[in-house]
Parts: sequence; C-alpha cells; structure tokens
Amino acid sequence: MFADGDLFEVANSLARLVGAPVTIEDPDTIVVAYSGGDQDVDEVRIETILGRQVPVHYRDMLTEAGVFERLAASDDVIVVDLPESSMVPRAVVAVRDDGRLVASVWAALGGPPSEQQRAVLRSAGPVIAEHLRRERHRADAARRERGDVVAGLVAGGESAEAVAAERLPAGPWSVIAVRGDEGEVPQPIWSALALHLGAIAPSAVCAPLGPTVYAVVVADSAVGLMADFMERFRHSDRVVVGVGPPVDQPRDLDQSRAVADLVADTLLRRRRKGAVETLATAWVDVLVDRLEPLLAAHPGASPLTRLIEHDLRHRAGLVDAVAAYLELGDVARTAKALHVHPNTLRNRLRRARDQCAVDIADPDTRLALMIALRARGRPTP
Repeated sequence: MFADGDLFEVANSLARLVGAPVTIEDPDTIVVAYSGGDQDVDEVRIETILGRQVPVHYRDMLTEAGVFERLAASDDVIVVDLPESSMVPRAVVAVRDDGRLVASVWAALGGPPSEQQRAVLRSAGPVIAEHLRRERHRADAARRERGDVVAGLVAGGESAEAVAAERLPAGPWSVIAVRGDEGEVPQPIWSALALHLGAIAPSAVCAPLGPTVYAVVVADSAVGLMADFMERFRHSDRVVVGVGPPVDQPRDLDQSRAVADLVADTLLRRRRKGAVETLATAWVDVLVDRLEPLLAAHPGASPLTRLIEHDLRHRAGLVDAVAAYLELGDVARTAKALHVHPNTLRNRLRRARDQCAVDIADPDTRLALMIALRARGRPTP
C-alpha cells in the first residue's frame, strides 16, 4: 500500500491515498516527515514545515483542546477542528511502537474523514513505527560510533593521534565541554548542538560522555560556534560551556579537555548558567573557585571574617564600607554610593584598621578581601 523508502516517501504515499496533505510528527510536535507537492492548505502547515515544529501558539491551542491527551490514550482517528483558528480541520492518528506513543500522523482533510480514509490512516501506524524503529537503531549505532570517536580524541595520547588522522581537519583544535545544571545534559540540547555543529562546522565531532557533552572543533571557531548556539537555542540557560585552550597536536587534546572541564565545573558552581567561557575569560571565577575550599576550611584566618564579626557585635557597617571602597576606589564616590558623609566613610575604614586589623592600604590585605568578597558573592573589581 505504501511506497518503500524513507518516511517522506511514506508521507507522500499516504497523502495520495487519503487525498490530503500529511505531516508525521514526533511526540514533541517536531516534524519527522511531510508530503510534498502543492499542498500548503493553511498557514499552520506552512509555518510547521518551515520551522520543523508546530508553532507554539497553535500547540497551546491543541493542548487546551485536549488533542494531545486523546492521542496519548486512544488509537482511534481524531478529528481536530478549531473554528477560532485559521487551521483547516485535521484527521489525526497516533503511532505506537510496543504500546508507546512514538509519533502522530496529521492529514489536512478539511472535514470529517470517510471510513476509507480512517482505515488508511490507521493502517499507516505500523509502517511508520517500523521506519522509526529502524531509524532509531541506525541513530543509536551512529551515536555509539561518534561516542567512540570523541572518547578517543579527548583521551589524548596515541588513541587521539590515530582517530585524528581519520576524522579531524588541520589543527589547532580545542575541546568544548558542555555541562547541564541538573546532572546530564538533556538529550534535546545535545542533539540540537550536534545539528548546529553539523550545519556550521561539519568537521567537528560531538557526543555525550557521561554527564558531559564534548565537542572537538577547530580552535579559532570554538567560542564563536558555541556563543552562536547559546544565542539561538531556547534552552541554553540550562547549560554552561567551557572551552579548552588550542592544542597543535592531537595527543594533547586531553589537556584541552582538562581545562574545558575545569571551566565548566566552575561555571556550574558559580551558577553562571548560559555562559560560554575560556580559562582566560573565566580566570577570576576559576581562581576563586579553587580557593573556596581553603576559605571554608579556615574562615577565621580571613580579614573579612573579622569585619563580619565586628559588624554582628556593633552594627558598624564595616563590611559594606570596605566592599564598596574596594569596588569604587575613591572616598567621595563610595560615600555617595553608601549615602553617607565622606568623613563617616573615613571613620569606618579607620575602625576596620584599628579595631579589626584590616588595613585596606595594604596590598595583600586588599587582595585577600577581594577574593573573600568574590567568594561570598559580593562585587569587587
């Protein structure tokens, strides 16, 4: 009944049999395949095909109408008619694989389907499920192969040399580490990244290894590629990106990966979600992050602790005075920012020196305070 070949050919066969345009969509309303020809019956179909996903405002209307709930629960052909929208009525049927919803078929019939059309739509389900199953197996095999390639590269040494000879263009290269804010990077994010790199940088390799998605790219494009991805992808605030330094030899890619991991770890701990950073651009965050365990283990040694304890006893405002002065570096500007008289500010800085042994004229003390304030989340230069 249906043509052999890929899902687009199945969609074309199905469209001819029911006499209407057809789309095949996954459970997230992303278009998997669609029939061709002069079949642009309404704006919804045009926008859906161009964007490869049902537009949000139509998806919300379908949700409110209970369409997705019915698809999840029923194998019958569902008629979707939303008079308040510009959408031509659709006949929709679920596609299941071993009882699990894996797709849906949407035919823009313009009215209720005939019994013959219903029978054709129902018969399409097993055919589409089989195509999706085969495609999933192919995708799984390709994913494992990409994982092996990326693992060999980021391990460095001889394994990287062997893989790079077959898979990488001329260097230098950088390793990119992408981490999620809740454990593993969500599958839609790393799939989107793989598509992005495939379109913009076909020579790049990308795969998840444990909780991290790694990519190996030509070094001079690494930051730009990821900044562009983070700007385009709507869930980018759920991940952080560490970019390793360039390396000239594939055997040194493990060093680039180590730095990318360090930066990504720091960005996560500092809650810098959505950030794309190198070690150079995240240097202060990385430095403070490395020192935080020491600060936490020996809080009494920090000059900031003495100021905090003094403020708790006397409500003197020394921490705010010192932090603002370190940030602004000028008595007049700091006093204005704190809404106090300059002499009041000078008195507080003097109390910090005389009563807490915290002399901000001393460079080492200023450095220690800046690090402690940064670790505590206060702005410093």
